[in-house]
Amino acid sequence: MSDLFSSPVLKIEQPRRLPSAKSQYKVFDAGGTLLARAEERSVSLKRQAWRAVMLDGSDQRTVQVENAQGTPVLLIERPKTTRATWVSTPDGTLHGSIRMDAYEWRYLLLDAAERPVGRLDGNKTARKFKVLDPAGTHVAQVDKKWKGMATELLTTADRYSVTFFHTLPDPLRILVVAAPIGLDLMLYEGKDVPDFLDGLTP
Repeated sequence: MSDLFSSPVLKIEQPRRLPSAKSQYKVFDAGGTLLARAEERSVSLKRQAWRAVMLDGSDQRTVQVENAQGTPVLLIERPKTTRATWVSTPDGTLHGSIRMDAYEWRYLLLDAAERPVGRLDGNKTARKFKVLDPAGTHVAQVDKKWKGMATELLTTADRYSVTFFHTLPDPLRILVVAAPIGLDLMLYEGKDVPDFLDGLTP
């Protein structure tokens, strides 16, 4: 039976909701079996309302990932206004991070000691990302699916897929599993936040 860290294909989906309010995801295998749920914890209704009204996608977010049995397996954190995410164990031990490189739509995959273990090379629309290992081998693919203009602009019901071409060592495998949620937190939770809203807080 496949699980979150052994399945060769992952499908990540968000519920249809207003942009920014609360980050939530479900992860399935290729056959549609639920492997994990992920969502922010302890986000007040006031904070959710602020995010939805102000489209505050830049707010700090910490998403807890639980397996299908409800056991926490990962924490994915995106600090406020930062184009980077940190991936940890449930008790806070760092696996590594996903960080924007100097090149647009390229992200470095770093271990806990900030050594590169791979990278994500995105296309110009930031919807297709090749996962490359340190030798430059294309070891996996992360894609964001187009769901129609209204869904894309007015909700955060995004959908991603991850396909592994090779068996990967940790922490690279863990970072690739976390990559769709990390990319979503960095790129899409605000749905094009207007510049004049930057810096405002409730």
